[in-house]
Amino acid sequence: MATPLNGNNRLSTAMERTGQWVFSQEIPTDVIVKVGEANFNLRKFMLVAKSNYIRKLVMETKEADLTRINLSEVPGGPEIFEKAAKFCYGVNFEITVHNVAALRCAAEYLQMTDKYSDNNLAGRTDDFLSQVALSSLSGAVVVLKSREDLLPMAEELKIIQRCKSIYIYGSIIVLPRTLICLVGTKIRS
Repeated sequence: MATPLNGNNRLSTAMERTGQWVFSQEIPTDVIVKVGEANFNLRKFMLVAKSNYIRKLVMETKEADLTRINLSEVPGGPEIFEKAAKFCYGVNFEITVHNVAALRCAAEYLQMTDKYSDNNLAGRTDDFLSQVALSSLSGAVVVLKSREDLLPMAEELKIIQRCKSIYIYGSIIVLPRTLICLVGTKIRS
């Protein structure tokens, strides 16, 4: 079961839900993953199947049996890691314009790419960015705002550049309409 280290109410609800879906799988846990203030009791096999980063940690450890992994640096913190872990377990969760940038950065950090495993989290988030989040100016603005805590990784993954391109393209479309209205107003005056 995932539990907050200091009883933080904000994390406790999410961690309680995480514990419920882990235990509902009836798979015994064998590793505690620490992310920020939260501990997640998970199964290495499920994580290693999708995360090359965790696979490397397990393979390169000097311990006879790795039972604790510290992933406090994962982008997006415990809430995003919970979604990445759910992905590893095959549990559905919602990708939104508000969490897609953090999920994409976490996928990169955890090396959850299609190069490692087909239809992995990085590919899914890239598809969502292209087909949904960055298909509109409003979506691009939300993604751009949500990436503030994700630098420099969001920059390296070109998320910011893609958002700016949509913003510039959207501004070009809006700008001529504005000029026409302004010119029309001046002519009528």
